[in-house]
Amino acid sequence: MEILAGQQAANQKEANTLALQAAGIDGISSDIVDMFASLADAGKTSREGERIIVTALRSRYGGKATWRTEQWLVPVPKLHYQGKDIPKLIIEITTYVIAAAKVETLQYSSVVTLAGAVGKPTTMAIPVVFFHALLDKDLRRFGIVEKDAIYTTWEIPGAKPVRLSHEFVSVLAEILASQPVVTWLEKFGDQGRAVAPLVAGSLLGMMFQDSSRPVPVNEETITIDNLVKALESLAYKPAEAQEMVRCAAPRLRADMTLEEAIRITLQTGAGGN
Repeated sequence: MEILAGQQAANQKEANTLALQAAGIDGISSDIVDMFASLADAGKTSREGERIIVTALRSRYGGKATWRTEQWLVPVPKLHYQGKDIPKLIIEITTYVIAAAKVETLQYSSVVTLAGAVGKPTTMAIPVVFFHALLDKDLRRFGIVEKDAIYTTWEIPGAKPVRLSHEFVSVLAEILASQPVVTWLEKFGDQGRAVAPLVAGSLLGMMFQDSSRPVPVNEETITIDNLVKALESLAYKPAEAQEMVRCAAPRLRADMTLEEAIRITLQTGAGGN
């Protein structure tokens, strides 16, 4: 655990910022941090955090020191995309404890801030087909393996069962009903912008897996109309989709497939070069 001079956090918002700095991650919105707060066992994590804080302060100031602390727990998510076999969005959540401490020794008093990870990371491997089902409002396509007051374990064809909290699924469904998946991923900062085109590309591949469609998305050449319609299928509004295509136009070629054009358009919209 790192011990920093002075009180560098006085509330949850400042603690969030400090935890993200400690994790070496930048640009995650407070909405995202709040979204994952329910995944931590607050009681267990708080006790573990207290143990780590006591160990760190005794090591620095000795066994006779006394202190008072104010603590905050901050879940920090890291994203990865796995494209092999069943495409998945991997979310690894590490909880950080941030504590402002006033320390008293026989010689002096000191105010410090402690920051460090607590416990083992929690990993969610969410198949992109699950996002597809949320967008279609059709989770009934998946069987339920197990369910309790907090979690449901879903049976996903071709993949391992997925265990997710009811609150997380409810919040995610609400988010995807009002904004594109890419917009949500961009709130994870640079890491979200890196995986967004890959997740969106997989989603579009599923959306275009229609036997009535004469040409697969990975073979169809682009037109402005079919590119705009593809973006609209990801929940972008028509005006937003048209503006994205306009911005990406210098990077598009007439011989590109629709799949390539979609990826470039999404990368441009996410700040890619």
